[in-house]
Amino acid sequence: MDDSETVALRAEAADLRDRVEFMEWQALSLSTLSKAMQHARIVLFSMDRNGIVTMSDGRGLELLGQKPGERVGRNELEATRGTPAHDHLRRALDGETLHELVEAAPGVHFDTWYIPLRDPDNRLDGVLGLAVDATDRVRSERRLAEKLQLIEQQSETIRVLGAPIIKVWDQVLCMPIIGTVDADRAGRMMEDLLTAIVREQARFAILDLTGAEVMDTSTVDHMIRILAAAKTIGIAGVLSGVRPAVAQTMVTLGINLEGLRMMRTLHDALAWCLEGTVVARRAAGGRRAL
Repeated sequence: MDDSETVALRAEAADLRDRVEFMEWQALSLSTLSKAMQHARIVLFSMDRNGIVTMSDGRGLELLGQKPGERVGRNELEATRGTPAHDHLRRALDGETLHELVEAAPGVHFDTWYIPLRDPDNRLDGVLGLAVDATDRVRSERRLAEKLQLIEQQSETIRVLGAPIIKVWDQVLCMPIIGTVDADRAGRMMEDLLTAIVREQARFAILDLTGAEVMDTSTVDHMIRILAAAKTIGIAGVLSGVRPAVAQTMVTLGINLEGLRMMRTLHDALAWCLEGTVVARRAAGGRRAL
């Protein structure tokens, strides 16, 4: 055997080793895939260019009450007509790669990938699909969304209870303030009060701070801004329940109290508003007599 034959044999042996190693790798990959198909809740499927299922396998089929291979031969385009899955398949068969969340059965969700297949001439030849069970994740997301919605509803209830608007008399509204007041809450209170004033055609508004947990100068400043806003639409505003110590602090800090009517108690504020309504009615009656 000459050198050239020896070299050729060595090349063939090396090529054979490469082929064997590749086949061993393929076998390992197929074995791993087979184990995943048996134990993981996934579905591997494929269909030809007409939408006929050519493969359907994976433990995820149990969630749909199906067995591996059961769907083979079925026209999936016809079976899914009128559902979002039909559109997904149609787009994949047209060459688009998709990743969609699919509700394959009531309450059963799959993260599904659709991969177009092509023949050696690069022509569309079908679709390969992988579906991974996402039911638990979807349920958790929905529970979280429901909890967030409940928290939002509770927050709205607390907001309303923290600053309810009460029609205590004809043309007289009262907003008892409960808890602390920051700039964000004050803005919402102002909006709610102005809306109620327009709706009830009120002429007087009482902001009562008797039940406030913390009534510092910042809180009172927010109340002053709310009353100032009410004044711009012709409403007479009264601030009641201000403790003497807070009033003294306001004066010391130089907070502008010009034009602000303050009453020690809610009773005093309500009495002043009722007196104002009586005077307004008498004046209106006198104008009508003229």
